[in-house]
Order: sequence, then structure tokens, then C-alpha cells
Amino acid sequence: MNRLTEGLKRVLLVLTAIAVVTTMLHVVAHGLLRFFFNAPIHGTTEIVSFWYMPVIALLGIPAAHLQKEHITVTLLVENVGWRIQRIFLVFACVMGAMVSVGFSVFGFQKALDKMSVGATAGVTDIISWPVYFLVPLVFVVLAVLYVNDIVVACSNGPEVVSPREPVKAKPSTEPLSEAPVS
Repeated sequence: MNRLTEGLKRVLLVLTAIAVVTTMLHVVAHGLLRFFFNAPIHGTTEIVSFWYMPVIALLGIPAAHLQKEHITVTLLVENVGWRIQRIFLVFACVMGAMVSVGFSVFGFQKALDKMSVGATAGVTDIISWPVYFLVPLVFVVLAVLYVNDIVVACSNGPEVVSPREPVKAKPSTEPLSEAPVS
């Protein structure tokens, strides 16, 4: 599964990079054509807003998960044993998977609605409904990644509880010295 996640990470990063570069080239071409030839590219704002930006933002969600760049708070689990840490991790991954599946179902229904009405970008005739199908796709991928995290957490021993970082050694059992009060 590790090769699969590495491959997925590369694909997501390449697709996101392509979207960012395409956005940049489109906006620069639009600005140059408007400035020098008074002939801007029709619908640039709508294409950037309804096509490029959602692709960049949505593909960034599973990419951030794969690169372990989501915010994690370890306040509750940093001083407990690896079994408790594993329980918290599995619980968090189950909740993440459930929320992702919920977003996927809702997003798919919304995408079907947008497709049925032939949604366009703003007041232009530029179609935008196909991008709405990226929402359920991304969140299904994210749910699968959470399930993968559960499998990894349950299959590893105490040396690795979280797929994000190894368990730190317990602090020494020596009593804490009190600082002198002045």
C-alpha cells in the first residue's frame, strides 16, 4: 500500500502543479493580450474561479494528508502509552473517513443537480458543472486514505503508532525538581 500512496501523492502533486502553471499562463496571457492588444481572453475570471481554483484547492486536501501536513494536536495523547495513542488515532481516522464519505455523498448529489441544470460559471456561458464531480472523487480518495491509516496503525507494533511520527520515549521516572522561588 505504501507504493500506492507514494504514486498517488506524485499524481496529485503533478496535477496540482499543472493546474497552478496553467492558471498562471492563462492569467498572464489574459493580462498581456488586454494590455497590448485590447483583446482580453473571454471568461478568464470565471475559468480561474470555477475551474482552476477548485481543482487546486480540492487536490490539495488528499495531497496534504499524504504529505502529513494537516494540523495535528497531540496534547491529549503525547504522554500516554502507545496502545492509547493507537486507539485515539484509529478513532480520529474513523471519524475522518465518515466525514469524508458524508462530503462525498453530498458532493455527488450536488454535482448531479448541477449537471441536470447545466450549470455555468457566473453569468457567462462557460460550463462549470463537471468540476463539481471532483468533490466526491476527492473525498472518496480521502476516505480510502483514512482507512489505509487505520490499517497501518493496527498492523504496526509500539514503535510506530501514528503514520505521522514515531512514538516518543517516555520521560524518565525521576521526580521533577522544583525551581527555587524567590
